Amino acid sequence: MSMLSQLPGVVPMWEPLHTSKGVGRNGWGDRPHENAMGAVDQERLNAMMSGRMHNAWTASRTGARQALQAQQLLFKYVRANALLPWFLQQPLQHKPLLLMRHPLDIVMSQVRAFGPRPMEADPKFAFPGHVALQDAWLELKRVDDDIERQLHFWALTDGPIWERYAGSDEVVAVHYCDLALQPRASLRRVLDAWNWRPASSEWDAEAFIQRVDPNMTSDTDFQGDRLNDQQAQLAKNVTRLTLARRAQLQSVLDMHGIGLYHMGDINPAPSTPGRTASSA
Repeated sequence: MSMLSQLPGVVPMWEPLHTSKGVGRNGWGDRPHENAMGAVDQERLNAMMSGRMHNAWTASRTGARQALQAQQLLFKYVRANALLPWFLQQPLQHKPLLLMRHPLDIVMSQVRAFGPRPMEADPKFAFPGHVALQDAWLELKRVDDDIERQLHFWALTDGPIWERYAGSDEVVAVHYCDLALQPRASLRRVLDAWNWRPASSEWDAEAFIQRVDPNMTSDTDFQGDRLNDQQAQLAKNVTRLTLARRAQLQSVLDMHGIGLYHMGDINPAPSTPGRTASSA
Protein backbone atom coordinates (compact mmCIF):
# COMPACT_ATOMS: atom_id res chain seq x y z
CA MET A 1 0.00 0.00 0.00
CA SER A 2 2.80 2.41 0.93
CA MET A 3 4.71 1.72 -2.28
CA LEU A 4 1.70 2.01 -4.59
CA SER A 5 0.57 5.19 -2.82
CA GLN A 6 3.73 6.83 -4.18
CA LEU A 7 2.46 6.47 -7.76
CA PRO A 8 1.65 9.85 -9.36
CA GLY A 9 -2.04 10.68 -9.26
CA VAL A 10 -2.92 7.86 -6.86
CA VAL A 11 -4.81 8.63 -3.65
CA PRO A 12 -4.94 6.00 -0.89
CA MET A 13 -8.23 5.32 0.87
CA TRP A 14 -7.54 3.78 4.26
CA GLU A 15 -9.72 0.99 5.70
CA PRO A 16 -13.20 2.29 4.81
CA LEU A 17 -14.66 -0.93 6.24
CA HIS A 18 -13.14 -0.44 9.69
CA THR A 19 -15.89 -1.38 12.15
CA SER A 20 -15.71 1.80 14.23
CA LYS A 21 -13.74 4.37 12.19
CA GLY A 22 -14.72 3.55 8.62
CA VAL A 23 -17.81 4.40 6.59
CA GLY A 24 -19.40 0.96 6.45
CA ARG A 25 -22.84 0.06 7.75
CA ASN A 26 -23.76 -1.30 11.16
CA GLY A 27 -24.40 -4.99 10.86
CA TRP A 28 -21.59 -5.78 8.43
CA GLY A 29 -19.56 -7.26 11.25
CA ASP A 30 -15.82 -7.59 11.64
CA ARG A 31 -15.34 -9.43 8.32
CA PRO A 32 -17.96 -8.30 5.77
CA HIS A 33 -19.22 -11.16 3.59
CA GLU A 34 -20.87 -10.92 0.18
CA ASN A 35 -23.66 -13.29 1.26
CA ALA A 36 -24.75 -10.79 3.91
CA MET A 37 -24.84 -7.80 1.53
CA GLY A 38 -28.26 -6.54 0.47
CA ALA A 39 -29.05 -3.91 -2.17
CA VAL A 40 -28.48 -0.98 0.23
CA ASP A 41 -25.17 -2.46 1.36
CA GLN A 42 -24.02 -2.83 -2.23
CA GLU A 43 -24.97 0.77 -2.95
CA ARG A 44 -22.83 1.80 0.03
CA LEU A 45 -19.88 -0.22 -1.26
CA ASN A 46 -20.20 1.36 -4.70
CA ALA A 47 -20.30 4.81 -3.11
CA MET A 48 -17.05 4.00 -1.26
CA MET A 49 -15.38 2.77 -4.43
CA SER A 50 -16.30 5.94 -6.31
CA GLY A 51 -14.86 8.13 -3.55
CA ARG A 52 -18.23 9.72 -2.81
CA MET A 53 -18.24 8.32 0.71
CA HIS A 54 -15.25 9.00 2.94
CA ASN A 55 -14.25 10.55 6.27
CA ALA A 56 -11.16 11.80 8.09
CA TRP A 57 -10.08 8.22 8.87
CA THR A 58 -10.25 6.93 5.30
CA ALA A 59 -8.44 10.04 4.04
CA SER A 60 -5.86 10.05 6.84
CA ARG A 61 -3.01 8.84 4.58
CA THR A 62 -3.69 11.44 1.88
CA GLY A 63 -1.90 14.78 1.73
CA ALA A 64 -3.50 17.96 0.34
CA ARG A 65 -1.30 18.07 -2.76
CA GLN A 66 -1.89 14.37 -3.39
CA ALA A 67 -5.65 14.90 -3.18
CA LEU A 68 -5.54 17.82 -5.63
CA GLN A 69 -3.63 15.68 -8.14
CA ALA A 70 -5.93 12.65 -7.73
CA GLN A 71 -6.57 10.57 -10.82
CA GLN A 72 -7.21 7.18 -9.25
CA LEU A 73 -8.21 5.79 -5.85
CA LEU A 74 -6.34 2.97 -4.14
CA PHE A 75 -8.28 1.14 -1.41
CA LYS A 76 -6.83 -0.83 1.49
CA TYR A 77 -9.23 -3.47 2.87
CA VAL A 78 -7.60 -5.89 5.30
CA ARG A 79 -11.03 -6.99 6.51
CA ALA A 80 -12.70 -7.57 3.15
CA ASN A 81 -11.28 -10.81 1.75
CA ALA A 82 -14.75 -12.37 1.78
CA LEU A 83 -15.99 -9.52 -0.44
CA LEU A 84 -13.48 -10.29 -3.18
CA PRO A 85 -15.98 -12.30 -5.30
CA TRP A 86 -18.36 -9.32 -5.16
CA PHE A 87 -15.64 -6.83 -6.12
CA LEU A 88 -14.69 -8.99 -9.09
CA GLN A 89 -18.22 -8.57 -10.44
CA GLN A 90 -17.86 -4.77 -10.46
CA PRO A 91 -16.42 -2.65 -13.32
CA LEU A 92 -12.93 -2.23 -11.88
CA GLN A 93 -10.23 -0.27 -13.69
CA HIS A 94 -7.55 -2.77 -12.57
CA LYS A 95 -7.50 -6.26 -11.12
CA PRO A 96 -7.59 -6.34 -7.30
CA LEU A 97 -4.24 -6.92 -5.64
CA LEU A 98 -4.45 -9.86 -3.24
CA LEU A 99 -1.61 -9.52 -0.74
CA MET A 100 -0.98 -12.75 1.18
CA ARG A 101 1.27 -13.44 4.14
CA HIS A 102 2.06 -16.58 6.10
CA PRO A 103 -1.01 -17.22 8.32
CA LEU A 104 1.18 -17.77 11.39
CA ASP A 105 2.54 -14.23 11.03
CA ILE A 106 -0.98 -12.89 10.62
CA VAL A 107 -2.48 -14.56 13.66
CA MET A 108 0.50 -13.84 15.92
CA SER A 109 0.37 -10.18 14.93
CA GLN A 110 -3.38 -10.06 15.62
CA VAL A 111 -3.09 -11.66 19.05
CA ARG A 112 -0.13 -9.49 20.05
CA ALA A 113 -1.80 -6.30 18.88
CA PHE A 114 -5.39 -6.89 19.99
CA GLY A 115 -5.27 -9.69 22.53
CA PRO A 116 -7.17 -13.00 22.50
CA ARG A 117 -10.25 -13.26 20.32
CA PRO A 118 -13.31 -12.53 22.52
CA MET A 119 -15.74 -15.44 22.33
CA GLU A 120 -18.77 -13.91 24.08
CA ALA A 121 -20.15 -12.41 20.86
CA ASP A 122 -23.02 -13.86 18.89
CA PRO A 123 -21.28 -15.13 15.72
CA LYS A 124 -24.38 -14.55 13.56
CA PHE A 125 -24.25 -10.87 14.53
CA ALA A 126 -20.45 -10.47 14.62
CA PHE A 127 -19.76 -12.45 11.43
CA PRO A 128 -22.88 -12.37 9.24
CA GLY A 129 -22.56 -14.52 6.13
CA HIS A 130 -19.67 -16.61 7.50
CA VAL A 131 -21.65 -19.82 7.88
CA ALA A 132 -18.63 -22.10 8.35
CA LEU A 133 -17.36 -19.92 11.20
CA GLN A 134 -20.79 -19.77 12.81
CA ASP A 135 -21.09 -23.55 12.67
CA ALA A 136 -17.66 -23.99 14.28
CA TRP A 137 -18.16 -21.38 17.02
CA LEU A 138 -18.96 -23.73 19.90
CA GLU A 139 -15.92 -25.87 19.11
CA LEU A 140 -13.68 -22.81 18.88
CA LYS A 141 -14.82 -21.67 22.32
CA ARG A 142 -13.28 -24.85 23.70
CA VAL A 143 -9.83 -24.07 22.22
CA ASP A 144 -7.72 -22.65 25.06
CA ASP A 145 -4.66 -21.72 22.98
CA ASP A 146 -5.03 -18.13 21.68
CA ILE A 147 -2.84 -18.62 18.59
CA GLU A 148 -4.48 -21.91 17.66
CA ARG A 149 -7.96 -20.40 18.05
CA GLN A 150 -7.05 -17.38 15.94
CA LEU A 151 -5.60 -19.66 13.27
CA HIS A 152 -8.97 -21.42 13.08
CA PHE A 153 -10.60 -18.00 12.62
CA TRP A 154 -8.24 -17.15 9.80
CA ALA A 155 -8.77 -20.53 8.12
CA LEU A 156 -12.55 -20.10 8.26
CA THR A 157 -12.64 -16.49 7.01
CA ASP A 158 -9.66 -15.55 4.83
CA GLY A 159 -8.23 -19.00 4.07
CA PRO A 160 -10.90 -20.13 1.57
CA ILE A 161 -10.55 -16.92 -0.46
CA TRP A 162 -6.78 -17.33 -0.65
CA GLU A 163 -7.10 -20.95 -1.69
CA ARG A 164 -9.57 -19.99 -4.40
CA TYR A 165 -7.81 -16.95 -5.86
CA ALA A 166 -4.06 -17.32 -5.19
CA GLY A 167 -3.58 -18.89 -8.62
CA SER A 168 -6.38 -17.04 -10.40
CA ASP A 169 -5.94 -14.66 -13.32
CA GLU A 170 -8.75 -12.55 -11.88
CA VAL A 171 -6.43 -10.97 -9.29
CA VAL A 172 -2.82 -9.89 -9.01
CA ALA A 173 -1.52 -12.22 -6.30
CA VAL A 174 1.42 -10.96 -4.25
CA HIS A 175 3.05 -12.91 -1.44
CA TYR A 176 4.53 -10.82 1.37
CA CYS A 177 7.79 -12.78 1.43
CA ASP A 178 8.44 -11.87 -2.23
CA LEU A 179 7.48 -8.26 -1.63
CA ALA A 180 9.82 -7.97 1.37
CA LEU A 181 12.83 -9.64 -0.28
CA GLN A 182 12.40 -8.18 -3.77
CA PRO A 183 10.24 -5.07 -3.38
CA ARG A 184 11.11 -3.40 -6.67
CA ALA A 185 10.70 -6.57 -8.72
CA SER A 186 7.34 -7.17 -7.04
CA LEU A 187 6.28 -3.61 -7.78
CA ARG A 188 7.31 -4.03 -11.40
CA ARG A 189 5.18 -7.18 -11.67
CA VAL A 190 2.14 -5.36 -10.28
CA LEU A 191 2.54 -2.40 -12.64
CA ASP A 192 3.01 -4.73 -15.61
CA ALA A 193 -0.07 -6.76 -14.65
CA TRP A 194 -2.11 -3.58 -14.39
CA ASN A 195 -0.53 -2.06 -17.51
CA TRP A 196 -0.55 1.03 -15.34
CA ARG A 197 -0.04 4.43 -16.97
CA PRO A 198 -0.67 7.87 -15.45
CA ALA A 199 -2.08 10.77 -17.42
CA SER A 200 1.37 12.34 -17.76
CA SER A 201 3.18 11.55 -21.01
CA GLU A 202 6.47 11.82 -19.12
CA TRP A 203 5.84 8.61 -17.14
CA ASP A 204 8.89 6.40 -16.83
CA ALA A 205 8.02 3.23 -14.95
CA GLU A 206 11.60 2.12 -14.40
CA ALA A 207 12.65 5.53 -13.07
CA PHE A 208 9.72 5.46 -10.64
CA ILE A 209 10.56 1.94 -9.44
CA GLN A 210 14.16 2.91 -8.77
CA ARG A 211 13.29 5.99 -6.72
CA VAL A 212 10.31 4.57 -4.79
CA ASP A 213 10.98 3.97 -1.11
CA PRO A 214 10.47 0.24 -0.43
CA ASN A 215 11.27 0.60 3.28
CA MET A 216 8.16 2.43 4.44
CA THR A 217 7.28 -0.08 7.16
CA SER A 218 3.93 -1.06 8.55
CA ASP A 219 2.57 1.06 11.39
CA THR A 220 1.52 -2.10 13.26
CA ASP A 221 4.93 -3.31 14.50
CA PHE A 222 3.70 -2.85 18.05
CA GLN A 223 6.30 -5.07 19.70
CA GLY A 224 9.42 -3.55 18.13
CA ASP A 225 10.52 -7.09 17.36
CA ARG A 226 11.83 -6.37 13.86
CA LEU A 227 15.13 -8.09 13.00
CA ASN A 228 17.79 -6.45 10.84
CA ASP A 229 18.21 -9.46 8.57
CA GLN A 230 15.19 -9.52 6.27
CA GLN A 231 15.23 -13.28 5.68
CA ALA A 232 15.45 -13.91 9.42
CA GLN A 233 12.69 -11.38 10.03
CA LEU A 234 10.38 -13.18 7.61
CA ALA A 235 11.10 -16.62 9.04
CA LYS A 236 11.30 -15.79 12.75
CA ASN A 237 7.82 -16.97 13.74
CA VAL A 238 8.14 -20.26 11.85
CA THR A 239 11.71 -21.02 12.97
CA ARG A 240 10.86 -20.39 16.62
CA LEU A 241 8.27 -23.17 16.60
CA THR A 242 9.12 -26.43 18.30
CA LEU A 243 8.38 -29.58 16.31
CA ALA A 244 5.39 -30.33 18.50
CA ARG A 245 4.04 -26.80 18.15
CA ARG A 246 4.53 -26.87 14.40
CA ALA A 247 2.60 -30.13 14.13
CA GLN A 248 -0.18 -28.74 16.34
CA LEU A 249 -0.68 -25.64 14.19
CA GLN A 250 -0.23 -27.51 10.92
CA SER A 251 -3.10 -29.77 11.94
CA VAL A 252 -5.36 -26.69 12.00
CA LEU A 253 -4.50 -25.83 8.40
CA ASP A 254 -4.94 -29.47 7.36
CA MET A 255 -8.32 -29.64 9.08
CA HIS A 256 -9.61 -26.75 6.98
CA GLY A 257 -8.04 -27.85 3.70
CA ILE A 258 -5.48 -25.04 3.57
CA GLY A 259 -2.59 -26.07 1.33
CA LEU A 260 -1.22 -22.72 0.20
CA TYR A 261 0.96 -22.19 3.28
CA HIS A 262 2.62 -24.68 5.65
CA MET A 263 4.11 -24.34 9.12
CA GLY A 264 7.54 -25.52 7.97
CA ASP A 265 8.20 -22.87 5.32
CA ILE A 266 7.60 -19.15 4.90
CA ASN A 267 7.19 -19.60 1.15
CA PRO A 268 3.81 -20.52 -0.31
CA ALA A 269 3.23 -23.85 -2.00
CA PRO A 270 2.60 -23.77 -5.76
CA SER A 271 -0.99 -22.64 -6.15
CA THR A 272 -3.61 -24.29 -8.31
CA PRO A 273 -6.09 -22.03 -10.14
CA GLY A 274 -9.60 -22.39 -8.80
CA ARG A 275 -8.54 -24.45 -5.79
CA THR A 276 -11.12 -24.16 -3.02
CA ALA A 277 -10.58 -24.96 0.65
CA SER A 278 -12.88 -27.56 2.15
CA SER A 279 -14.26 -25.00 4.60
CA ALA A 280 -15.41 -22.57 1.89
